[in-house]
Amino acid sequence: MKLDRFINRPVLSTVISIVVVILGILGLVSLPVSQYPDIAPPTIRVTTTYTGANAQTILNSVIAPLEEQINGVEDMMYMSSTATNTGEASIEVYFKQGTDPDMAAVNVQNRVAKAQGFLPAEVTQVGVITQKRQSSMLLGFSFYSSDDKYDNEFLENYMNINIIPEIKRIQGVGDAMVMGTDYSMRIWLKPDVMAQYKLMPSDVSVALAEQNIEAAPGQFGERSNQTFQYTIRYKGRLQQPEEFENIVIKSLPDGEVLRLNDIAEIQLDRLGYNFTNRVNGHKAVTCIVYQMAGTNATQTISDIQALLDEASQSLPAGLKINVSMNANDFLFASIHEVLKTLIEAFILVFIVVYIFLQDLRSTLIPTIAIPVALIGTFFILSLVGFSLNLLTLCALVLAIAIVVDDAIVVVEGVHAKLDQGYTSARLASIDAMNELGGAIVSITLVMMAVFVPVSFMGGTAGTFYRQFGMTMAIAIGLSALNALTLSPALCAVLLKPHKQEGSEDIPPLKERMKTAYKTAHTTMINRYTEAIGKMLHPGITLTFTLVAILGMIFGLFNINPIITAIFILLSILALIGMSTNKFKNRFNDTYESILKRYKKRVLFFIQKKWLSMGLVVASIVLLMFFMNTTPTGMVPNEDTGTLMGAVTLPPGTSQDHSEEILARVDSLIASDPAVASRTLISGFSFIGGQGPSYGSFIIKLKDWDDRSMIQNSDVVVGSLYMRAQKIIKEAQVLFFAPPMIPGYSASTDIEVNMQDKTGGDLNKFFDVVNDYTAALEARPEINSAKTTFNPNFPQYMIDIDAAACKKAGISPSDILTTMQGYYGGLYASNFNRFGKMYRVMIQSDPLSRKNLESLKNIKVRNSAGEMAPISQFITVDKVYGPDIISRFNLYTSMKVMVAPASGYTSGQALTALAEVAGQNLPAGYTYELGGMAREEAQSSGSATGLIFILCFVFVYLLLSAQYESYILPLAVLLSVPFGLLGSFLFVNGVSAIGNISMLKMILGTMSNNIYMQIALIMLMGLLAKNAILIVEFALDRRKMGMSITWAAVLGAGARLRPILMTSLAMVVGLLPLMFAFGVGAHGNRTLGTASIGGMLIGMICQIFIVPVLFVIFQYLQEKVKPMEWEDIDNTDAVTEIEQYAK
Repeated sequence: MKLDRFINRPVLSTVISIVVVILGILGLVSLPVSQYPDIAPPTIRVTTTYTGANAQTILNSVIAPLEEQINGVEDMMYMSSTATNTGEASIEVYFKQGTDPDMAAVNVQNRVAKAQGFLPAEVTQVGVITQKRQSSMLLGFSFYSSDDKYDNEFLENYMNINIIPEIKRIQGVGDAMVMGTDYSMRIWLKPDVMAQYKLMPSDVSVALAEQNIEAAPGQFGERSNQTFQYTIRYKGRLQQPEEFENIVIKSLPDGEVLRLNDIAEIQLDRLGYNFTNRVNGHKAVTCIVYQMAGTNATQTISDIQALLDEASQSLPAGLKINVSMNANDFLFASIHEVLKTLIEAFILVFIVVYIFLQDLRSTLIPTIAIPVALIGTFFILSLVGFSLNLLTLCALVLAIAIVVDDAIVVVEGVHAKLDQGYTSARLASIDAMNELGGAIVSITLVMMAVFVPVSFMGGTAGTFYRQFGMTMAIAIGLSALNALTLSPALCAVLLKPHKQEGSEDIPPLKERMKTAYKTAHTTMINRYTEAIGKMLHPGITLTFTLVAILGMIFGLFNINPIITAIFILLSILALIGMSTNKFKNRFNDTYESILKRYKKRVLFFIQKKWLSMGLVVASIVLLMFFMNTTPTGMVPNEDTGTLMGAVTLPPGTSQDHSEEILARVDSLIASDPAVASRTLISGFSFIGGQGPSYGSFIIKLKDWDDRSMIQNSDVVVGSLYMRAQKIIKEAQVLFFAPPMIPGYSASTDIEVNMQDKTGGDLNKFFDVVNDYTAALEARPEINSAKTTFNPNFPQYMIDIDAAACKKAGISPSDILTTMQGYYGGLYASNFNRFGKMYRVMIQSDPLSRKNLESLKNIKVRNSAGEMAPISQFITVDKVYGPDIISRFNLYTSMKVMVAPASGYTSGQALTALAEVAGQNLPAGYTYELGGMAREEAQSSGSATGLIFILCFVFVYLLLSAQYESYILPLAVLLSVPFGLLGSFLFVNGVSAIGNISMLKMILGTMSNNIYMQIALIMLMGLLAKNAILIVEFALDRRKMGMSITWAAVLGAGARLRPILMTSLAMVVGLLPLMFAFGVGAHGNRTLGTASIGGMLIGMICQIFIVPVLFVIFQYLQEKVKPMEWEDIDNTDAVTEIEQYAK
């Protein structure tokens, strides 16, 4: 490959690299920032309200007709629905990835429209809302009264009027759910007075409909030749309670009129009384913001944060804002950690390369390649529509050690030519690139080839692979471009000949003076460094270097100023020591000694081919064993800085008693030193259920830097759970972390939707679920398996005597409507205030409906106009039933949240789920996974294995084309399993250490998750590259006429130094990932451990086994096709052969 143009025109080469960097900076500025790529399935949510209805009624009259129409909508994956005793109905429809959220919303809305005719009038009056909304929370914030002078009604409506409308206008907001209610004009009826005047709630509703209306009376003087034209106005809807009090209900026989205030109390109050909020013990109102499918979560949160910051400037005195959950906190902290790791890896790679090359000029060339390739990658990422997320940043960290490889190969090649006696660095660069150009292109193609198959994989795992793989491939491609243009040009400019030209011409005086100055300067520097070198033994220098590296990896530079100064001093001394001739000579002598022994060991393995093949077979067998036995997972749970709590109280618990229990839990949380703030929400549960028996907490932990290692989220969850078990006996208290990937579920636990396909009794279904969860909790893989479903909520069943009703001239519907008006509440009308429209609600005052005895005061009007006690027509039995009923894919379901035990992965928990289900679930009962667990179960199947096979096939085909052989590529491929096995050995080893009881909560566990699989795919390319270098050089020497054995030995010896350099550069560069703590530690540790283990074990095995495999398969190849000698005259290679034959 002729690359003279770039070497002879160094300015052109530098311009190319500068343009790449400039474009990369422009791309970086325009790249959106996100935690992960958009991998959550688009979700459409359908909600409505049926005031006063219980869960079963809503299920039958609202959920069933809606689900029947929605089911089967285009690209739908699955759907779940919930009906509650508070009158709420919701259906969530999940669509395949890649589905246009707007089209999905339109399709669902069209299906909802078909069901409108089957819905109750009360539901259609309220309306059925269809929203594009993900199921996970982006942001949680609260307005709270720091001095408790504002009540809940003020706080709720201040937020609803002043803040929520603006938040809903922000791009990306799918929903802003306020844990409170709007204003409402409450009309508290007096049943005894109503009966005196022979009135029912429907009469009040009719009066409101007649007198609280907007009207359009018209105009005076239109087209009548008048001078003026007047618009006729009607006062419209009422606004003040006093105006509602004057509504006329009926005319009395004595000529007086009965007004609304005679039979009811009118009050501007809350629409509902289900929610109460507190922040750090103060009255508050909380808002949870949900993401709209297909939008940029990070930008949405930033816009909301800016709005809140602006709003905080004009809040009333004593009103404050508390942000209890912000997904960007974890994202930006993680990005900060990755960038820190990126810088540390850059420095560590520089140190390793400098130790091997022993020349600052030579080290500078591959060092320049790093920023050029990494920054240029951003431009391509912006073109293909990727974002700057944790995956792409981790890919760039790994790419640091990879992109430097090509430049190192170039520098090594040029130095080899200079060692042969070249007196011109330019000519040495030209000849070296003529030999290495093709090898660099082929190595780059092989490295990029392993990432091609993953780009076609679907689902969540495919999105992960694609983002990571494409980033790596782009960086590697730019690295090759840099190695073909800038690196050889810099070699020609910066490197010096190893032997001076023997010119007898006397240089001009100016040149001689310049040479003299340089010589004097160099002599002074050398004397100074040698003086230091006498004090710094090479062993001491190496010790200082290792201490500095360890200090960087474990963050010891940041402990305090004194420690920082000590480590900086040690680092400076290490750099000075490495620059001395004493250190360089000792290093070279050691390397030459290792090289001689290495060649002998290679020869030994070649002579014992059965041993080498046995090791290959053993590595493949062990690899298959570990692949099948290593615990699997999807994405490791991280410390996001936020925890959630869910409290479930006994059925029938009053709201007042619930708040007492929740206050005790709040005090328990506040006593934990790792907690920064806590938000209490009474009447709502994040994992299912609304009403007085439920409560939730959003717990904001202190910043990661302000917490110790033993105050990570796992430890805090365990501590809070254990303390709650001991102290709170009256309720079930659970703590959990929010999901790692937004858009799937509310927690990191495994979501299991138990299904009853028999259509049987709920109590029997509940017993089956309890038996199943008990069997699950008996398994060591499962920490807890809990369901919030409870069929034992106290209820009253009303039966109407239809015969008695007919005799009295009363319709059963009159009785039910009357009861709804007094007990359930009627949405009777609307009123306008504060620029918004609110509801007018009719209901009996609380004291008139506090118990069963109150039914005696409720009367209904018969056909004769007389009032009859309603108790004459009904019988009431005390029964028990659920307060919430769910369905999953049209079957009655109960949600079970399963938490894997400490030391076990989600993959092991999923296996336990399936095994217990096969043993314990009766016929007709089954389960379906939801959320992230569903994706994990689908992606952990044959698709992932197929991807790895395709990667091997692509590499094999490329090498076959390169070598014109279907046999020789096996010498490369059969060495790859050693490295993959090394990854599994390291991951399992670290997991075993993490299972020690004292370290379990701190280190956690590792699994064969997305991060490890990404590392394995990357290692396939890297390990193949190392093997290619050995095979390439061995094949060149074979073509020179050497025997196969010596060609293998000398080829391996020739490439030992660059292989050691690039492999150790990667291993050392990734040490900060392997020993990561704090933000994103679990994913980083898995990625670093798998990469380092695979690279280290693979490199050690490859340098001994690949020469043997080359001998075997080259021998077989020559049996099939004899060697054709391309060049018999090898005089130009004698020096090179002698150099590597020592």
